[in-house]
Amino acid sequence: MSVHTHGTPQKSGAYVLELALEAPLELSFGRFQGGRVFALAPGRVYYVGSALAGRLPSRLLRHATRAAGPPHRLRAELLRYFEGLGWTVRPPARKTLHWHADHLMESPAELAAVYLFYGDAPREAFLEEALRALGAEPLAPGLGAGDRPGGSHVLWAPAPLPLLPGS
Repeated sequence: MSVHTHGTPQKSGAYVLELALEAPLELSFGRFQGGRVFALAPGRVYYVGSALAGRLPSRLLRHATRAAGPPHRLRAELLRYFEGLGWTVRPPARKTLHWHADHLMESPAELAAVYLFYGDAPREAFLEEALRALGAEPLAPGLGAGDRPGGSHVLWAPAPLPLLPGS
């Protein structure tokens, strides 16, 4: 199972997306830093996000959908997981690139795992710090973290990190 959870299921919470990067990748994040291209080595890329007010299932299914090409393989597992909770959810019919995460999710990197932290409290800063403590490196201050000056919601690590016990 590639969907790891913490807490009592509810439709709000924070999450970490883990993407497997098998080959070097050059990637820009839209207009971030003037369209700067980041060179990423093979390893893992982590994106920290949240979806409050009942938007968690739809946000995660959106992330697992690509604007061009097939969805991430993990989208089907996410859909089954949410349906198993009795939640009526549908993947988006189409997707336009809007957030920094969209550019990452559109890349050849494959969504390898989703970590869900249920609850209504903002946890992105805590999760970012936890990833850093485990050895992940932020790509750039402000990337994916417009709500946290100096923070970065996109981080890189050379190998998978143990975010939850048993993961």
